[in-house]
Amino acid sequence: MARNKYPEITINRILDTSMKLFMSKGYENTTIQDITDELGNLSKGAIYHHFRSKEEIMDAVNKRMAEQGIGDIKTIAVDSSLTGIDKLRKILLFSISSAQQEAIDNTVPPFLKNPQLLALHMRDTLGSSSDLLTGVIVEGMNDGTIPTKQPRELSQMILLFFNVWLNPWMYTWTLDEQKNIIVFIKDVLDKNDIPIFSQELLQALDVLYSLSQGKK
Repeated sequence: MARNKYPEITINRILDTSMKLFMSKGYENTTIQDITDELGNLSKGAIYHHFRSKEEIMDAVNKRMAEQGIGDIKTIAVDSSLTGIDKLRKILLFSISSAQQEAIDNTVPPFLKNPQLLALHMRDTLGSSSDLLTGVIVEGMNDGTIPTKQPRELSQMILLFFNVWLNPWMYTWTLDEQKNIIVFIKDVLDKNDIPIFSQELLQALDVLYSLSQGKK
């Protein structure tokens, strides 16, 4: 058998196809044979050459999803012209804008269909994503714009608010319920002198929720 000169192309094809099937059928209902059939010109052996199991494919799919846009977020994080609180606001706004585009493109991760993907999402929320946000919050502590003594816990709380509680792909809130949650979260953060909810951010959340309603 000829050596594959471009293994990264094959890997990306497998991940693209697997993600499409996980989204449409759900992880549990997707088999390696389904992935093989959808690819058309790859055998199971070719898939197993790159991935040992469906679980490993799922982990790779999640890792790639998590890395999408991370370059832009890191660019914000190292922008020396911004204060810590400004970086925090800009990162959250960028994340919400990215979620809006996912809704428009219909590439939203179907967490309720994929508990495995949900578990990986939660792991990243309290892991790598929190690590990045913690660094930004520490900068805010140093420049006086984010008054907290527990930067990691604050980063995790903010991520749980946005990635879980306000995530329209996890929970279906009515418009009034969503507004009440936002008011509560804003009040909690404002009382701790962490005013991250700019008018632009509030408007972006409204747009995201409107888009998500149209996809359900």
